[in-house]
Amino acid sequence: MADTARQVLGILGTRAACLVVSVFTSAVIARSLEPEGRGVYYMAVTVATTATMLGHLSGEQSQSALWTDAGRREALAGNSVPLALVLGTLSGLAGTASVAAVGPETLNLPGMYLVMVACLSVPLGIASNYAGNIALLRGRVDVANWSLLAGALAQCAPVAALAAGERLSVAAALMVWVAAGGVPLVVFISVGAAAGRHRDLTLARTTVTTGARYHLGPASVFLLMNADIYLLSALTGAREVGIYSLAVGLAGYSRMLADVVSQVMLNRQFNSSDTEAADVTVRITRYAVLLALASALVLTVAAPVLVSAVYGAAYTDAVPLVMLLAPGVMALGASRLPSTYLLRSRRAPTVVVPSVIALVVNMALNLLLIPVWGAAGCALASSLAYVLLAALQMRLFSRMTGVQARKLLPKAPDLLTLLASARRCIPNRQAAA
Repeated sequence: MADTARQVLGILGTRAACLVVSVFTSAVIARSLEPEGRGVYYMAVTVATTATMLGHLSGEQSQSALWTDAGRREALAGNSVPLALVLGTLSGLAGTASVAAVGPETLNLPGMYLVMVACLSVPLGIASNYAGNIALLRGRVDVANWSLLAGALAQCAPVAALAAGERLSVAAALMVWVAAGGVPLVVFISVGAAAGRHRDLTLARTTVTTGARYHLGPASVFLLMNADIYLLSALTGAREVGIYSLAVGLAGYSRMLADVVSQVMLNRQFNSSDTEAADVTVRITRYAVLLALASALVLTVAAPVLVSAVYGAAYTDAVPLVMLLAPGVMALGASRLPSTYLLRSRRAPTVVVPSVIALVVNMALNLLLIPVWGAAGCALASSLAYVLLAALQMRLFSRMTGVQARKLLPKAPDLLTLLASARRCIPNRQAAA
């Protein structure tokens, strides 16, 4: 536990730096563009990220499932970037064509040019995801996190410079975002974290077909967390999207601790026997629940001050939305390890069914609540759907492993162990001297 805690705390230093940089960048964009402009910017970004997530065909999940065969690992690494660039190019074109078909005005976008700029990020995003997952499977968590910091800094500096010169427009912000999205890929390539000694076309096809079996699940999870943006934009307007998207971003920060724990444990979940992986998942999930709960409480208390001080009075309506989203985001963070473990079974329904159910519930609730309560209804619907997804994933993990669901929930000794491990990771004065 102490070694895991040291890894987590070490990574948190990098993630904390990313968080500070990201909050600063987000605040500059929010203050420069105002809610309506931020809504247009975020809608274009959402189109591109949707194309990225739908077009990667669950390559990361496929890599993880195939990684258990040691003889395929070098070819999986060698295939990762070229395969991702091909899929990303096709997906970017498909995303652009889809918006053109429905009409950008339907999404409150002023024209196709913003979508075309944003979709340039799709090949880079998929390649970064594939390469980053290979790095994590190899245990190179440090490289994965440093790549995030490099990308955050690459976006922050130009945005700040443009804002200082009063030249930060929606288009300019999008161009910077696209360019910064390619920085993590450069980091992975430069340090060889995702390099492989050879490529295998047959394995590339296997990777795609294996991922396609799982893809409805991750795609549904992504749509679960982003389809509400499309519905809110269509049913309300850009200003509501600008405020709601800020709340979503802030609520997402509360998942940082749980995400870090999941990254640290990925290597152990897929490089151990089924019994050992299940035991690790159960033990660490209890700590993840505690971390997710603490993060949600801190966010809820800090939101009223953070929003007005950092983003300005124009965004004060985001505060209650953050509070509505916090329980759902906490549940997703707490269930991260059990949901990852489900991939070991290589049974697509265990990954797909919970996500599809939660997505359908989310869409139905949004269509019912947005016309009545606007962004607040959107936040409530999404939070309830997140909790449902987490509950379904934990239930499936319990059935698959035979572990009672209550054993995934923390008790007082778990809190004491977590605190003791954190204290042991802090150098004492004598050691520091």
